[in-house]
Amino acid sequence: QSLRSHAAAPTPITMNDSLGEAVAQSGNGASVENQQTILLGKVYEYCCMCCAACGCSSNLAQIPQGSVGIVTEFGKYTRTLPPGRHRFNIMSEQVMNVSLKVVCLDVPPQSVMTKDNLAVKIDAVCFYNVFDAQKAVFNIDNYPFALYNLAMVTLRTVLGEHSLAEIFADRQRINVRLKELIDEASANWGIQMGRVEIKGIGIDDKMQRAMAAKAEAQQEADAKLIQARAQRDAASILTEAAKTMSDQPASLQLQWFETLRVISTQGKNTTIIVPDTVNPNSALALQGHTRS
Repeated sequence: QSLRSHAAAPTPITMNDSLGEAVAQSGNGASVENQQTILLGKVYEYCCMCCAACGCSSNLAQIPQGSVGIVTEFGKYTRTLPPGRHRFNIMSEQVMNVSLKVVCLDVPPQSVMTKDNLAVKIDAVCFYNVFDAQKAVFNIDNYPFALYNLAMVTLRTVLGEHSLAEIFADRQRINVRLKELIDEASANWGIQMGRVEIKGIGIDDKMQRAMAAKAEAQQEADAKLIQARAQRDAASILTEAAKTMSDQPASLQLQWFETLRVISTQGKNTTIIVPDTVNPNSALALQGHTRS
């Protein structure tokens, strides 16, 4: 049992555990040498005080508006500088400018296989900004490159879960989903994703022709269905009208007068003389008498 316990797999060590272990093992490091270097930097400040007033000293850092300065002392974070001109120890400290302005990230066209097995090329644009400069510098190496690749991977993953029709119909909802996923992954980097928009959807020419033919066939089928329904409704209405006219003979005469009115309003007018009343039985009797 003791051999089995010794052969157990070691627990994984995270970055924080590694940092704590390094601090515990190294202690204060080269503390004496560090103090000497800091002292040399202060001596430089006193010696160049007159030059610093003229802006000619090398121990002055200017942080532009819309940015902050991350100060490290012997590679270790010490403080953050706001916009303006600041003095730092040239021997022991280093200042890095980090922009807090909104950055536009253009995602190139990505080849995506949709849920219905259609190959399309889709590009997008992302807008982000750094809200925590310390995390952006120390939690991720080269955050613009990392965010660029994260946006490409997320775009392919999310769009692959939808059909082409869903991509066209639910573009706004897909944009929100992309923003949520990218923002969730980049929050630990000190980066906030403001907006993600799909720019264009590229489809192959053959696929466009096939989709156009499908849409045309669908339109023709809908038109035939509408025409068939109209004919069915018209037949039903005519059947009801015939029943009504058979019950009311006067309605047939009114319909006859309406037909004459329509004929008289056509392009070529023709004078038609008809009797006021027509008795079909009398007409048939007269016709039989004539033949005899």
